Amino acid sequence: MTYDSELPPPTHEPESFRITLYKGRSQWTFQWSAGDEASLIEYVSEFAADERVPLDWFDVAMVRQQMLQATADT
Repeated sequence: MTYDSELPPPTHEPESFRITLYKGRSQWTFQWSAGDEASLIEYVSEFAADERVPLDWFDVAMVRQQMLQATADT
């Protein structure tokens, strides 16, 4: 494979994203790589199912919405 000398060679690293969810005095920052969206939603859903964590299902929906916005901007 040849590369254009004006462009850097591809890194083959997936694009990464980061969002922050604020709720009251708490804040959570989530980072994921392109293609790992379902894994992150599953991870956040586990938090929402845990009564000790102040996240709920609405927050999971908000994270999902922010993820869609973050990936749409690329």
